[in-house]
Parts: sequence; structure tokens; C-alpha cells
Amino acid sequence: MATVLSTDKISKSFGQTHALQQVSIAIEAGKVHTVLGENGSGKSTLVKTLSGIIVADSGRIYVGDTRVNPKSPAHMIAHGVSVVLQEVLVAPNMNGYDNVLIGQNHLFVHKKPRAEHKQLAFDWVQKLSAKPIDLDKPAGELTLNEQQVLVVARGFISNPKVLILDEVTAALDFADRECVFTAIRMFCRSGGAVVFVSHRMAEIIALSHTVFVMHNGANTAQVQGDDITPEHLLKCLTQHIKQD
Repeated sequence: MATVLSTDKISKSFGQTHALQQVSIAIEAGKVHTVLGENGSGKSTLVKTLSGIIVADSGRIYVGDTRVNPKSPAHMIAHGVSVVLQEVLVAPNMNGYDNVLIGQNHLFVHKKPRAEHKQLAFDWVQKLSAKPIDLDKPAGELTLNEQQVLVVARGFISNPKVLILDEVTAALDFADRECVFTAIRMFCRSGGAVVFVSHRMAEIIALSHTVFVMHNGANTAQVQGDDITPEHLLKCLTQHIKQD
């Protein structure tokens, strides 16, 4: 499979804290790549660096064969990299349609009727939710679960090459998680790539083609295929714990 996003020895420090230490990873089309690690391992910093929220201190980031210098999420969306963060970020006074379409300026380049954009938003929300959501309502009147569906739809609607999902299932009920998993699999079958962050082992086992294990800002293991088992991942996570 083609590499669609990669890093070459990227590092990031915050004062004396080395959040990323020469991390090199490759994200391939058609696959789900999970980033796993304990709190403070560097998962969120890696995700935010790939999506343009944080600028690396050193190292290189490539989209395909092109080196990029991520400056903002909008900049990375233009390169085909979309992110959905753990925080449920909605504009509470805007309706559901407009919340899904936030930041999707490229959809309006060809001046299609607004009805077409609303239909696109509706279609994605319908795929990602097991129950109907009233998109005419202000987002602030929707449940937390429904708000998160809007946010996840916002990530898919940009038609990215790479979709980064950072703990997005935390605010979803079981039925909607299953809808999101189905959408992820369909996205990968169509050639998209996913970077998935989760602490739920069942989700990781069910979805992942590759797991990057992080510890103290470093990528300490890369696990693939049949090796992605709870026992092996737990061993990778705990290999740095000193025994008495």
C-alpha cells in the first residue's frame, strides 16, 4: 500500500518535557493505524502535530512524497489530512447542518446550492448515527452523543486522504460507535487511511491493521497483523516498567 502520511524523526518539547522524541511512522492507504500509550506518552502531541495544531521542533512530515510544514488544521485539510479531536467542539447556537459544515470552505468553491451541502451533511450524519438526529436544532440542544456525531461527520465530509480520530468514541453510545466503525472500514476500503487513538482494547483489536506504541514521547513498538492481541499489546505497554 502507498504511504500517504509519514514522519521522519519529529521531536517536540515543552520546556523540560520531551513530548515527542524522534518519532518516525508511516501511514498507509487502506489501513487503520492506532496510536496506543499511557497518559503522557505523546499520543495527543503526535496527533496535534500531524494535524497542524502544534508545530514540531525538528524532523520532517510528508504527505505522500511532498514535504509539508503544518501550520494549521485548515492547512492540513488542504493537503488531505483531517482531524477530529477528543473534545466535542460544536458551536451551540448554530444548527446541526452548519456545525457539520464548519471549516469546509472547499465545498463551496464551485458554488453549489446550499441544499446540496445540507444533503451531504445529512447523509454523513445518517451513516454515523443509529438514530435520527434533528439537524435543524441548535447543536446546544442536542445530546453529547449527538454532538459528537456531528463532529465526526465534519471529519469525514472533507473527503480526506487521512482521517485522524482522537478518542472520538468516548462520547458515543454503543450503537453509534458501531456506525462509526462501519464508516471507518468503508473509508479504508475506498483507499483512505485512518490514524486512530483509543484506550479501549476491544476497539483497537477490532479495527487496527497497525499499532504504534508510544512511551515517553517515543515510538517504542510497531505491531501488525496477527500480533495485535491484548496480551502482546499489554507486553509492549509494560516493557518499560521496572521489576522489583
